[in-house]
Amino acid sequence: MSEAKGKTLGEIILAGLMEKPSRIDTFKVRDPQFEDRQERAAIAVLRAEWENKKPERIDPELIKAAGNDGDGEYLCGLRGYEPTSDEEFGIYFRRFQEGPVKKSLVRKLDALARSKADIEDFDIEEIRPEWAELERLEQAGRTFEPDKVLMTGAEMQVLDIHVDWVLDKLIPERSLTLIYGPGGVGKTFLALAIAKAVSTGAPFLGLATKQKPVFYIDRENPWPMLIDRVRKMDIRDARFWHLSFAEQPPKIDVPEWEIYKSLPTGGLVFFDSGRACHEGDENSSQDAALVMNRLKELRERDNTIALLHHTPRSSERTAKGSTAWEDLSDQTLAFHRVRRGSLREIKEEIDAAEFDPDALYHFGTGRKTRYEPAKFYITANFDTGEFALADDPAALIVNALAEYIAGEGNGKNQTEIHKWANENIEGCSRKNKVVAALNRGTREGRWRVHPGLRGAKYYEPTT
Repeated sequence: MSEAKGKTLGEIILAGLMEKPSRIDTFKVRDPQFEDRQERAAIAVLRAEWENKKPERIDPELIKAAGNDGDGEYLCGLRGYEPTSDEEFGIYFRRFQEGPVKKSLVRKLDALARSKADIEDFDIEEIRPEWAELERLEQAGRTFEPDKVLMTGAEMQVLDIHVDWVLDKLIPERSLTLIYGPGGVGKTFLALAIAKAVSTGAPFLGLATKQKPVFYIDRENPWPMLIDRVRKMDIRDARFWHLSFAEQPPKIDVPEWEIYKSLPTGGLVFFDSGRACHEGDENSSQDAALVMNRLKELRERDNTIALLHHTPRSSERTAKGSTAWEDLSDQTLAFHRVRRGSLREIKEEIDAAEFDPDALYHFGTGRKTRYEPAKFYITANFDTGEFALADDPAALIVNALAEYIAGEGNGKNQTEIHKWANENIEGCSRKNKVVAALNRGTREGRWRVHPGLRGAKYYEPTT
């Protein structure tokens, strides 16, 4: 295709988007890039079609039929001018982007020339943004040279880059971490406690934190409730952006999401919650992938991202909706209640017991992690927003079994040990749970095992 046929670069871009509307996201096409009024109206129509229906191709005749005659007729006139490939579309789009940037740069240079009495007054910083954007566009248009871009493993190994932790063992630095739990379990309290610790560099649950600027994007909780919790927890250094503000925090799957790129880099950014921060279908892998990939763009700006997410009613150990939420995370953290003396989740309504001072919670890596698994058992004081480490229920069972085997249980087999545990240890009615504790204690060297007839196992102390 060529502008020689009488079409502007903007119109060629529009034609290419009708042929393949997914390019709107792939090439990050934004409505303000179009200076012509008719082109701006047309891209708005195409974007609406793409975001609402996600079609493989947009037929302008259907736009006309839907009653949008003016834009439909205009778009019909662009058929036959579409670039034939993504590569060709990319060439036109870079040239299209350069136009407004160059005009802006020329206008600013001209204004500077008129306003400065002396060339020594000229400050390059006044045109730095436009100049940097022009350089970026020109760089994108250059031929790809693998030897100048790709890195060998040997080159990577000498880089002074390591896995660091914002919250030791739980939230890696420059990661996208999904924190999920049932509604009402206290995820926001937990996130605020972590935010307070990281913003001041204080330990959390006895775990070291790396002090960072903290930004809390809240599109879910009522404003008075959030203020009440911030007061209770005496949070002073974290910065909040709430849905009630005059300028609302945008959802992640709308064009305005790029405003988040204006946040200072190198921070810990919470989004509360995932469901409130996008307009798509949380069961759609495509919609989930759009949100997660945009959060990864923020991650690559030297940020650490934490996304709060719900769990389905059927299970508190998995994120709600598409598996893409977990699959595209770097780290998943599960937060749910457990019974004391048992690792099973509480199935009753959580709201009624949320402020139970004796409640026990699991907090640790979920089903997906790129790092080392870690899990903790904690208690919560929701009057003050404080969390504290608690004993591992499974470790308590192992300790009780070790004491028994060291005494009257010396030489007993699994059946005999299970019978004793069922009568003496809370939550040990199921044999497979006792067997799991016996296997753990064996791995940890808490006792020795001797084989017997027909696969029987007999246990005795190590000394």
